[in-house]
Amino acid sequence: MQTHPFIESVINRVVGISLAVMAWMIYSWLLFCYGGEEMWMACLDGLVSVGLLAVAGFLYGYIDGTIHALQIQIALAVLVQAISLAGAFELQVLLEQGSDGGFMDSVSLRLVFGVLCWIILLQWYRMNRTDEPDFEEIPGIEANEEQEDAVPVDETFLDRVSVKDGSRIHIIHLEELLYLQAGGDYVTLFTPDGQYVKEQTMKYFETHLPPALFVRIHRSCIVNTEQILRVELFGKENYQVRLKSGVCLRASNAGYKLLKERLSL
Repeated sequence: MQTHPFIESVINRVVGISLAVMAWMIYSWLLFCYGGEEMWMACLDGLVSVGLLAVAGFLYGYIDGTIHALQIQIALAVLVQAISLAGAFELQVLLEQGSDGGFMDSVSLRLVFGVLCWIILLQWYRMNRTDEPDFEEIPGIEANEEQEDAVPVDETFLDRVSVKDGSRIHIIHLEELLYLQAGGDYVTLFTPDGQYVKEQTMKYFETHLPPALFVRIHRSCIVNTEQILRVELFGKENYQVRLKSGVCLRASNAGYKLLKERLSL
């Protein structure tokens, strides 16, 4: 499962929560002014509706970038709006004992606001996918890693990776390694049996893993080329590497060029 942009960044968490609160305030005000609801009811109604949209949007972050069919995207958006409307309707039924006239009058307002919020959310996810600079564009980071993890000329490449987990030591053979993903001061190794965290840099693995088998397709990702099912163009000059396991990984422009070179495409 890909890393959620809301979880991996404190800034994203602060921005996401702030936007959710702002959306709740704006939505409550609209329901009060144009939906004919009392202020307390508008605030509670807005909290339920925006809350359901926020939860759906958060869960969508785990599958963002893996759904390409337009029909599925539209169906998912309709489902999210239906859930938000159903939640608001149930709230009004509970608090107003079945009075649904006011709710039906405000359905168009609710749909416009909900669709607008969903579109903004999808664009935010897309920006987080494509805004990251390519790893060759960060000379300071690369220079530090190169000095730290420079490989001696006579050193052989790894044929296995050992990971310590408490009192246990896992031995991961290279053919079992699907891909590696950076996460701060550590690297997560993904295998068919699970994930393993190792305190090491991406530069270390980039220079110690066999280059004929492993390619750094992004500053935060190294992939086993034997696990690649296909490479897809996603948007303008944005590429996704789909593995045989179904996982989709983003490739930078430099990573895509390097992958083509290693695969002789």
